[in-house]
Amino acid sequence: MINNRFLSLFVLLVFSNLIIHSQELSEDNCKVCTVLPGSVDEFKSALIDSKLHYYTDNGKTKLDLKKAEEICDANYFYTCNGLMFLISTGQKNDRTEIRQDKNLSLNDYSAMHFIAKFENVPDTNSRKGVTIGQIHNDTKGVKRPLLRVEIAGGNAIKVIVTDSYIKNEGNVENDFFTSFKEKDEVECKIEINDSDDKITVFVNNLTQDKKESKTYNVSDLWKEMDGNFYFKAGAYTQVSGPKTKVSYSKFQFVYE
Repeated sequence: MINNRFLSLFVLLVFSNLIIHSQELSEDNCKVCTVLPGSVDEFKSALIDSKLHYYTDNGKTKLDLKKAEEICDANYFYTCNGLMFLISTGQKNDRTEIRQDKNLSLNDYSAMHFIAKFENVPDTNSRKGVTIGQIHNDTKGVKRPLLRVEIAGGNAIKVIVTDSYIKNEGNVENDFFTSFKEKDEVECKIEINDSDDKITVFVNNLTQDKKESKTYNVSDLWKEMDGNFYFKAGAYTQVSGPKTKVSYSKFQFVYE
């Protein structure tokens, strides 16, 4: 009986090691970039409408790649087993982001919708962590996003909305949406609602089955920048830490 139990345990350990080794080999094979993220049907239409931003050296060095659908780099942007992977450098103010290459109006409906798993999220600062989604504006003088979704302290998904595009000015709404744990899978949808100067955020922590949504009014100051809004998503690390890894199973922009 003892020998049979020992044999069963040995076989189980060998089998487990083979599975782990097989997964590692599979991931290594993915990183040779034989499949571009822009060639995967689930991501193709969004990446055609995007460029990739990659910042290093504490956000001081910028690699701005004009066509996201043509990019694959094992260090920060690639596909594996049908998923799209995006990795930050892990330094404060560094980021790897998918930047929508559009000029959006508050008078026309548009949205960004993604489902992704987040790993290696910074947890050294209870108030900061990694930004995973934004509404921004590229008008001259704009110094911060209108809205951002972030994972703060490695344990909370928050939404921050500003009523001024000037840094450190105006009121800021800071809302807790759901809790978060390492490797949780999160669904997020950010909408610009048509004709009523409102934006809506929906967050669903699929792993924990916790969801929340809220609609915000766009301030008069931000309305002055209408016509130049765009969405961003990825890993913008607000504090130094591990290399945050995002694996998307869904990523799309929606227009009507």
